[in-house]
Amino acid sequence: MKSLVIGGTRGFGKELSDQLLDRGYDLITVSRSASGYENRPHYSCDVGDLNSWHETLQRIKSEYDTLDFLACVAGFTRAKFSKDLTIDDWSQTLSKNVTYVALALQELSNLLHVSNHPRALTIGSQWSYKNGCDELVPYTVSKHALRALTEDFAQRNQRIQINHYCVPTMDTPGYWEVRKSFQNAGEASTILSFTPEGLADPKVVAKAIVDRALETDASGSTFIIKPDGFIEKL
Repeated sequence: MKSLVIGGTRGFGKELSDQLLDRGYDLITVSRSASGYENRPHYSCDVGDLNSWHETLQRIKSEYDTLDFLACVAGFTRAKFSKDLTIDDWSQTLSKNVTYVALALQELSNLLHVSNHPRALTIGSQWSYKNGCDELVPYTVSKHALRALTEDFAQRNQRIQINHYCVPTMDTPGYWEVRKSFQNAGEASTILSFTPEGLADPKVVAKAIVDRALETDASGSTFIIKPDGFIEKL
């Protein structure tokens, strides 16, 4: 059983990779890191560079004939006020949250279709359902688009079980990078009220998601993950 985790060598993505390894999957990772897990296939790529990402997808297709689990975990956000947004801010956020997933599903769907038990997941954010966080507008728009993309792919590929999981705010390197971007924006925001004690454990969240992904018969659904790992269907 082969699993591909895009964004799978750091933070929450690494926790998902660990969970799949624990369940006996052969792990393949993609990330910006120069190297991945020891003795495991790894592709170094910035998925926001769409030309490079397309080339990487072609390599994966040429080197594997089946894929059993695809996890699209890579994501990007930075705090910026709406009045200061540029076209580059929008394009960067969309490419690193939505477009790379669309390309991955398009290019790798044939590998998933030949699996006996194909599974795939996309990662959303509960911030996309909150109000009063105008500094994350491109990010929240991207996550809504990703949910719609997931639902559409499920309708068109009914052999592949794919769902969208909205995760809580977790204690990961990515969280602290986003927090710093809020501080640099010079305004207090809701996200700054989170303390390490109030953040979810990424290991707990990753286990809950992989358990649900392997057990559920639902496809095209959105699930909300609570900090304690409890899952509810939206």
